[in-house]
Amino acid sequence: MTPLTSTVIETIPRVLLLVVGILGMVFSIKGRSRGVSGLMVAAFVIMIVTTVVSIAWQFVVMNLSSWADDLSASEIRLIFMGVGIPLDAGAVLSWLLVAVGVVKSGRSLRQPGPAPYPAPAGYPMTAQPGFPAQQPVNPQPSPQQPIPPTQQPPTQQPPS
Repeated sequence: MTPLTSTVIETIPRVLLLVVGILGMVFSIKGRSRGVSGLMVAAFVIMIVTTVVSIAWQFVVMNLSSWADDLSASEIRLIFMGVGIPLDAGAVLSWLLVAVGVVKSGRSLRQPGPAPYPAPAGYPMTAQPGFPAQQPVNPQPSPQQPIPPTQQPPTQQPPS
């Protein structure tokens, strides 16, 4: 297998991440009118930039033998660390911004306002226009009205 073929195979996950970043950016830009945070757009822009740079770095590394002849192993390791740390920091930052954007967009959907049923539970609802008002099932007498006496059914005496 040629170095180019193996490099192309190694970049497939990064290309998929690039597609996810582009789709995420498109959806977050379209969703800005519906309350999506600008953090989401920034997160996907950072994700796209770091992914493109990491793909380019993969192709630079493919040709390592041509430009690293004069370097020692520790110098090559230092170069890889100098490139890897910013790329990883950018990836972490982009995912962190995605998480913060998701949390913030979830909070903005909850708008304060009256509850759908502001009356206490069990309280009779008012009549709708065009319909007669319904009487409650067990009306409670008000303090001004006297309580009517309850009538007892006549008791039958046993025959003697």
